Amino acid sequence: MAEVLEFKAWELIEFAWGFGVRHRNGEWSTLILKGCAQEIDVSGKRVILHDNGIEFLPQQHEETRR
Repeated sequence: MAEVLEFKAWELIEFAWGFGVRHRNGEWSTLILKGCAQEIDVSGKRVILHDNGIEFLPQQHEETRR
């Protein structure tokens, strides 16, 4: 019997610089740049995507260490 996998609803969004793949819950997973087809894995990273570029934000830590 085949293993049952969780179905994930993905969206492909086109930007001037390439494409972004995200889960419908809003989390980005992969970016693909136009021209060179470079693939960037952004799973678990904080990013903001605009038509004119990609912003990589600092990671938030669950606990603040002193």
